[in-house]
Amino acid sequence: MSSTEIEQTAVLVEQLAQLCMNADNADVTFTVKGQHLPAHRIILATRSEYFRALLFGALKESKQNEITLHVSVDAFKYLMKYIYTGSLSLKQMKIGDIIDTLELAHQYGFIDLQKALANHLGNVIGMNNVCVILETARLLDLTELSSTCYTFMDENANSIIQSYNFRRISYEALFGLLQRDTFAADEFDIFNAVRDWYLYNADKPSKAMQTNRAEKLYNLVRFTLMSQHELLNVVRSANVLSPNRLLDILAEKEKLTVLPYRAVSCLPERIIDWNKIKWSNSSSGSCSRNGEIDLGNYFKVNGIQVDRRRKGRKFYHQTNYTVRVSVDKECWTKGVTCEAHSPYLTVAHFEISIVRYIRIQHVKDVSEVGVIKAIFYKPNCGCKTGEQSGKM
Repeated sequence: MSSTEIEQTAVLVEQLAQLCMNADNADVTFTVKGQHLPAHRIILATRSEYFRALLFGALKESKQNEITLHVSVDAFKYLMKYIYTGSLSLKQMKIGDIIDTLELAHQYGFIDLQKALANHLGNVIGMNNVCVILETARLLDLTELSSTCYTFMDENANSIIQSYNFRRISYEALFGLLQRDTFAADEFDIFNAVRDWYLYNADKPSKAMQTNRAEKLYNLVRFTLMSQHELLNVVRSANVLSPNRLLDILAEKEKLTVLPYRAVSCLPERIIDWNKIKWSNSSSGSCSRNGEIDLGNYFKVNGIQVDRRRKGRKFYHQTNYTVRVSVDKECWTKGVTCEAHSPYLTVAHFEISIVRYIRIQHVKDVSEVGVIKAIFYKPNCGCKTGEQSGKM
């Protein structure tokens, strides 16, 4: 350390921490859920504009020695610790306490703490907490955190709608979710989830249960993606659509040439290895074979990449495969040649399509196919082969 500089901030923080909720020299007490928490006006006012106005402004609390707050007592204690020390150990906190502290940080204007807590919640989103985190983000207008929650839901759509917590999601959050083209769960499952949500919330005195709002939810279900059997045997018996509306859906379903599938556009890399490819003999009578892959969901795809296996130090030199894609295994796109980009990598490019199934045809030696990737290059992203903006 330089002899011209004295740096003892660690000692200062330690001494300030000793004052946190310590009655010595305290000049104000907060009563929270029956607990009396002493504090020091000047420290709180220095750290927060909210407390400066509360404790030294024209409000009645500025003349009171005891102030009652209707907030979470644990969250308020965590906030006090942050005020006095500038730090919090989130590893020791439950998700519920972190959310309550985030709400207090927002209410009392601790913007840096709010950002840090929101960033942490975005990193720990999981099946058990995404609904409550989304609701908090929506209420506090935390756009980035809301977007992170919706993206997680997109990537886990089928599991999300089967989760017990899904029934507790707010009307507004559910409405936003159903509007998303990227929430790619099976539409029949989405319908059942919306119906279960409505039945679960039907006896609650909430604006969310107004008839017109229920109709708006069902209007976001893409009924044309459902089979005629599902429409006639399940949807009709649920009495959520009028007979005329149901007939209109059936007629529209017959006319549509392109159905309004929901599809995920970008996911972390999902490798389709050799064991997940179903191989069959080519119908052309040649010695080649065809492979078929089920991605398990609907994705926006405009490229297929085949990583070829090395055998010892040699490469196999077949360079041309034919790739076809389909959304339903009934209609397949015209074959696109998967051209060699290196001795061990071939790539096919085509127009953006919604894809669930992939066929790779005319493979002479299936043992040379190692990994297949369905990829999505964002328009105008300037990506080159192997630089996917989103891999699936």
